[in-house]
Amino acid sequence: MRITDGRLSVIDGPFVEAKEVIGGYAIFELRDKEEAVAKAVEFMQVHRDHMPGWEGTCEVRAFAGP
Repeated sequence: MRITDGRLSVIDGPFVEAKEVIGGYAIFELRDKEEAVAKAVEFMQVHRDHMPGWEGTCEVRAFAGP
């Protein structure tokens, strides 16, 4: 997910470059990719609603537990 010029967009790669700063992270247990994308859109919408002019990126990555 990316917010640029006040617009929220969903991008399927390429991933954020290593030179980018990681400002934080969140771990969710979700059923599938569609639910993960919906949660990321909701997460980014909070930034858009409460911080006008803010620009940033949110990556969705899968990982396996034990």
